[in-house]
Amino acid sequence: MSNSVACICNIVHPCRNEIAGTFVLFQWIITGIAAIVKVIRPVWLLFGVRSHVPLRDEDYNKTWLYMANGNGETELAYLLEPPPAIERNMPMFVQFEYYGGAHTLTPFISNISIEPFATTVVRHRHASEEWGELLAQFKPELDTKMLVHGWKSSSQSRSIQSIREAYTKHRNVNVFAVNWREQADSIYYLKPARYAIHVGRALSRLIDLLVEEHYADPQRIHLIGHSLGAHIMGYAGSYARHRVGRITGLDPARPAFEDCIGPENHLDATDAEFVDVIHSCAGVLGFKKPIGSVDFYPNGGRAPQPGCSELAKIFTGCSHGRSYEYFAESINSDKGFHASACNSMDDVRAKNCSGERILMGDPVPFDARGVYFVKTADKPSFALGAEE
Repeated sequence: MSNSVACICNIVHPCRNEIAGTFVLFQWIITGIAAIVKVIRPVWLLFGVRSHVPLRDEDYNKTWLYMANGNGETELAYLLEPPPAIERNMPMFVQFEYYGGAHTLTPFISNISIEPFATTVVRHRHASEEWGELLAQFKPELDTKMLVHGWKSSSQSRSIQSIREAYTKHRNVNVFAVNWREQADSIYYLKPARYAIHVGRALSRLIDLLVEEHYADPQRIHLIGHSLGAHIMGYAGSYARHRVGRITGLDPARPAFEDCIGPENHLDATDAEFVDVIHSCAGVLGFKKPIGSVDFYPNGGRAPQPGCSELAKIFTGCSHGRSYEYFAESINSDKGFHASACNSMDDVRAKNCSGERILMGDPVPFDARGVYFVKTADKPSFALGAEE
């Protein structure tokens, strides 16, 4: 990625682009039409924005790109600093939802501040009041799944609901969903990227509260995040006082993260006892390099998918949203996603991997390490079973 793209290498004082004053004026114009994007989106993408800001092919993945939201729909995103008014106007509360056990459709909801408390004493004093009835029905004897979405998404997006439904359909587990829609809903991608750490810290408070006051076993806590949500889970795991058992990163977001120096700035293998990552749009919207305990690179079928176009020189020929589709299917799949170990990333690119075989997704073995290639179908059901 070009160095012109800002990175989240310092969350308090992030790297910033040098933007000409004239272009700042263009940004203000874009902001004014953002509210009607969803109504006239096709026309906006084809004509409206191009009349204000040239979307040159040579600038793709530098100053702009098409990104998939949590429903797999492609939207325009700017890899530029937002105008000052947009940067300041950031809601400081997110919704935490708790689905208690199998077949639960209506969650308990609490609005939680993403501003960290000033002291541990104050944080402890307000913990019970802050989380309220959200935890009244928590069952410490069950496994706990925590889900978080990415850019331009919400807890009602398919990236969350497909996984929640798969777990609660056949299993009795605690399920939490984090809804940070108001922070994530911006065409200026760097704005939600910068606030991912605050959402992660808020989630770390929940983890600590579950362990310290509600008898949860941290080894039975599983954090699952898509895109920017994968890095949120990395922050949550690293800031929690109690090390969680597993984090699953579903195509961890690449822009503003992969070129940063140091694993503390993104999801990595040290954030939990076991970290598995599914790279479904590697090198474009998702991380190219391995960052987990075990990293899976699916082929995604024969054709490129929306949000991961030929223009962007696809690395794996798949799509950003396929990562959560694969994972949701893996939870109750009879066939399973059988992955083959690779000796190098060159073997991944060449799809030339013939090492030991393990399952990708929910049933992955926790002692697995390394890089794996996965053959999949190009439409549901994606799993091909052990024959492939």
